[in-house]
Amino acid sequence: MTKQRFQIFLLSFLLILAGCEGNVEDPVIPPGVTDPEELTQHAFQKQEIGAFEEAIEILNKALEIDPKFVPAHFRMGSVYEEWDQRKEAIAAYQQALSLNPNHLAARLGLASAYGKSFKNELAILEYEKAAKLKPTDPEIHFKIALEYWYLQKLPETAEHYRKVIAMNPDHLQAHLNLASVYERMKEWDKSLKEIAISLQLGKQTGNQQAVAIAENKLLFLKGRMNLTEAEMERRTKPPFH
Repeated sequence: MTKQRFQIFLLSFLLILAGCEGNVEDPVIPPGVTDPEELTQHAFQKQEIGAFEEAIEILNKALEIDPKFVPAHFRMGSVYEEWDQRKEAIAAYQQALSLNPNHLAARLGLASAYGKSFKNELAILEYEKAAKLKPTDPEIHFKIALEYWYLQKLPETAEHYRKVIAMNPDHLQAHLNLASVYERMKEWDKSLKEIAISLQLGKQTGNQQAVAIAENKLLFLKGRMNLTEAEMERRTKPPFH
């Protein structure tokens, strides 16, 4: 092989090698990264694109470096919850809270995971703890009200919707939901009042969907108020006449 041919061969080989190296996929865990905070942020980026397995692998690496790094435990709970791995999400949130009981996001995450697991009583306990950490947040009481509604504990449901409204009088969904609670409790006047407020708020904000819902509630309620239990039974259960 002449010197010129050897140089051409060598150049071609190097170009091929460079091309192969360029096609190598980035490793899941960035090489040389040993900072748990940086790893946790990288896991969050993986979570955002739905790469849940990779996110968990990165978080496990972060926790190998620092087993007590609370943000990694919380992020793991968040990834598992979004991945619909509820048991694992609960365990990760609990671990975060064992290290920092005042971690509000982990407390809310644990409550949410319990709710999705149909453990409504436990969800309520966690939301109540969260409410103590952030007592001026109406959305926490809104979530508590929903959990009580799933349990059909109507007085407690109404109580927490009233707390939402006390903090935010213009909370349209709370007024709509409270109207339904009062209707179920047969407190007709209170239900009518909440429907009227919902209609007013819906019109003020241009929320036509809310207006339509409130109008339908009003029609239903007016038809329901004057019916006896026997009449209601005939109208709502088959056979219909």
